[in-house]
Amino acid sequence: MGQYFKVINKTKKEVLNPHTFGNGLKLWEFVSDGNGVLQGLGLLLAEGHVEYKDLIPKPSTIIGRWHGDKITILGDYAQDKDGNNIWDSMLDSKGELKKSWKDISVETYKTLLKDTWIGSRKAEQIRKHGTKFMMSDEKKIMEELFPKECVEGDLRQKFGFVEKEQSEE
Repeated sequence: MGQYFKVINKTKKEVLNPHTFGNGLKLWEFVSDGNGVLQGLGLLLAEGHVEYKDLIPKPSTIIGRWHGDKITILGDYAQDKDGNNIWDSMLDSKGELKKSWKDISVETYKTLLKDTWIGSRKAEQIRKHGTKFMMSDEKKIMEELFPKECVEGDLRQKFGFVEKEQSEE
């Protein structure tokens, strides 16, 4: 099976779930990708970014939010110095995050997709491949932000209408 990982902010008690970003939970599934959850982590760690609305500086709720905090990529086998499973200390009896912890994956991913280049690449990917292999949170986000692309991509997959790659001559 293997060990599963999430990106954790121990200072703010916040979590990024790789599945929300379309990544797997195993370490090599998301660190080798370079997209998704690691891009979200980059936004959270950024220092000095300023957003503007009507030429007025406006603080971001996501970009730079984790700057200076204690951050780790935590595996579900990790133990503290006393041998207790760290992951278990974050979860309630149902296996859900305790109320003192917050998953900020959705708002982070939406912020990431607002970028014109990243958003347009994702829209094109959805237009070609649809949403069939997306995990639930990612699929909900894509259907909210790119509804036309999702419908087009899903129809293309359903009816087998996929362009063949043409080689350059």
